Amino acid sequence: MKFNITGKLVAVLSLTSVLLVAAMATAIYWSFQKGFITYLTELELDRLDQTVADLGASYRIVGSWDFLRGNHEGWMEYLPLQNPRITQASPPPPPAPGLAQPGMRFPPPPAPRDRTGLSTRLRLLDADRNNIIGPPGEGGNELLRPIGLDQRTIGWLSLTPLPVPESDLDRRFRDQQLQAIYPIAGGALLLALLIGIPLGRHLLKPVKAVATGAHALARGRFDVRLDPQGGDELGRLVDDFNALAKVLERNEQLRRQSMADVSHELRTPLAILRGDIEAIQDGVRPLDQSQMARLHNTVMVLSRLVDDLYDLALVDAGALTYQRSVIDLSAIIQQAADAAEGEFAKKDIMLATDVDEGMEIFGDERRMRQVFDNLLKNSLRYTDNGGECRLTALGKKRWIYINLEDSAPGVALEELPRLFDRFYRVEASRNRSRGGAGLGLAICKTIITAHEGEIGAQASRLGGIRIHVKLPAEINDHE
Repeated sequence: MKFNITGKLVAVLSLTSVLLVAAMATAIYWSFQKGFITYLTELELDRLDQTVADLGASYRIVGSWDFLRGNHEGWMEYLPLQNPRITQASPPPPPAPGLAQPGMRFPPPPAPRDRTGLSTRLRLLDADRNNIIGPPGEGGNELLRPIGLDQRTIGWLSLTPLPVPESDLDRRFRDQQLQAIYPIAGGALLLALLIGIPLGRHLLKPVKAVATGAHALARGRFDVRLDPQGGDELGRLVDDFNALAKVLERNEQLRRQSMADVSHELRTPLAILRGDIEAIQDGVRPLDQSQMARLHNTVMVLSRLVDDLYDLALVDAGALTYQRSVIDLSAIIQQAADAAEGEFAKKDIMLATDVDEGMEIFGDERRMRQVFDNLLKNSLRYTDNGGECRLTALGKKRWIYINLEDSAPGVALEELPRLFDRFYRVEASRNRSRGGAGLGLAICKTIITAHEGEIGAQASRLGGIRIHVKLPAEINDHE
């Protein structure tokens, strides 16, 4: 038989209540057997005030306990051996009428009997707690009563606790205490049911909501959201579910958009390439060097797109490899700028560089060159002819700061954070007509992040955008 969570919670509360009542019964029984017996023993010691006084007076006369060593009959004279409720011995019965004669002497009353077993449990100890008279101790559980004389302790009365009471009164008292446990157990179980059922339903309401939402996510409904449930652990679970649903919804949107963008990016150069080839086959266009260069450019666009998609696939699979070593970042940045200088000159864009020398990082030389090649190509592609581009790199203590600024056209502030998304481009200015598939900056962000760095975009004072990169520097031991 399977129980839901509410049933399990009620069962746990009920079992806890039963165990608690059982523990209470055990505690009451132990308290009666131990605490009550100790209480009775302490009462017995309190009733020995006269014995303590008599022993002290005798000690004052003799000056030691020698008068009681081995003197059991003398010791018995100090003990109140009668039942504590009888304060004095009953007088002897009078003689029968007609039997009394003048001068007749009657026998003394019989010695009192030890009705409480006190003589078998009480002993006298000296000041150093050495046994003088009485039975030996039993396991160190005796209760002690000091005997004082002139502000000093001259001895001790040691009393062994009573055995377990077995009188009818004691049994009735014990049974009465134990029988009271049963209604307490029933009330506790009923209370557990009355509290557990509504409490379980209330506490498990967020869990059921999360379960319902999880089923919706499994069916592809990523727009599902749950109502906030408070600030406790269940409330945070609901918040985490909503955050997960939001991420899944965004990933699904990106996946669909990526599929559409990839299809479009592949379709455009393929259509151009197909049209050119068919035109050559039909004799509309001659197969000369200019036409071959046109075809080659289209193929290169496809090749770069395929390479970018492959790199992104490696990133998603976690298989993008890095061969790290201590590399000269200053030389890599300068080499990338020198390689792109000719292309910038063709568009009449001034490329200015200011790179500190000797900046080193621990990273992959090929991947870092890929980053700066992509950044420069992106700036070249989207900067108007006759514009300006500035590349600066500065090392400060444990960090290296790289900035790449270009001139118009610019990007709206709300669009800047999305420049590093895959296939994203601002259609108003930096659109497909300028080339590229919108993957370069996404790849740059992946590589920079893998090198424990940061990359972002801001508005440039030159009218375009400013790409800023922050990388951890490799510190030499001698510095």
